[in-house]
This record gives sequence, structure tokens and C-alpha cells, in this order.
Amino acid sequence: MKKKTSMILQNKTLIGASILAFFVCSSKNLIIYNEEILVALSFLLFVLFSFHSFQETVKQTFMDRQQIILNELEQVLVTKATTIKNLQMTHTKSLQLVQSLEALKKTAVEELEMAQSQRIQAFEAKLKRKCLQKLQNILALEKQWSHELHQQIGSSFQQSVLAYFYKNQATLLPQFIDQACLQLKKK
Repeated sequence: MKKKTSMILQNKTLIGASILAFFVCSSKNLIIYNEEILVALSFLLFVLFSFHSFQETVKQTFMDRQQIILNELEQVLVTKATTIKNLQMTHTKSLQLVQSLEALKKTAVEELEMAQSQRIQAFEAKLKRKCLQKLQNILALEKQWSHELHQQIGSSFQQSVLAYFYKNQATLLPQFIDQACLQLKKK
């Protein structure tokens, strides 16, 4: 209330000059009182009366609304900050998960390559053992067959020589004796 009176006192000269100018303009017929002028004066007086009467109420309403908007903005900013922190944590976890998956992939590939090389080496060693065993079996069979073949050839040759000798004994015996004698003479 003190503000209103102090404001009126400060603008006292302005209000007095305005009233004096209004009366002068009215007396000189510069302002003609018709419907438009009366509506304009009524509106101007209504605005001035409303401003002086409801100034504190309107000001308080605007201040309350300002506080509500500030609180809402603060809540939005807090929510936004929380959301950003959550997104950063999620992003960090995603990056860690990607790195873990890459490491797991690398390890799995290395283990698979190592297992494959071990399988190949085991297969080659098994194949070499089998080939070596087969070759040894073949060599043993060859030696055995070679020995049997030599024995059979020897016995067949001996039998054929003896058969030939028995068959041609009468003609061969003097030839052998002559050859034996010649060899003895040479010595």
C-alpha cells in the first residue's frame, strides 16, 4: 500500500498536468465527447484502476508461475543429467561388452586354429605310423617271399640239375671227369 501512495506522490505532477490538459482540451472543444472517446476513456480508466488494484495479485501470480516454471526446468535438468549419466554408463558398458566380445572372438579363433593344427599334426603322425607299418609289413613279406622264392628256385634248380644228371648220367660223367682233370692240371 505504501508503494501505491509513494508512486502516486512521485507521479503527482504528471497526473496533475494530465488532468489540466484534459480540461483545457475539453473546454476548447478539442476533445469531442462521442461514443468512441467515452469508450476509450473508460477503457483507459479500467486499465489504470486494474493496474493499481490488482498489481500485487498479478505480480504474485506471475512470481508463483515463475517459481513453478523454474522448479519444472530444474526437474527437467536433473532428469536430463540423470538420463545422460545413465546413457554414458550404458555406452561404457556397451564398449566394454564389445571389447570383451572381441577378446573372446580372438581367443576362440586362436584356440580353434591351435586345435586344428593339433588335429592336422595328429592326423599326419597317425598317417605316417600307418604308412610306416604298412611298409614294414610289405618289406617283411617281401623278405619272406624272397627267401621262400630263393629256396624254391634253389631246390627246383637242384632237382632239375639232378634230374638232368640222372637222365644224362652216361654222357655227362666222362665230361665232368675231363673238366675236373683240366682244372686240376691248371693248378
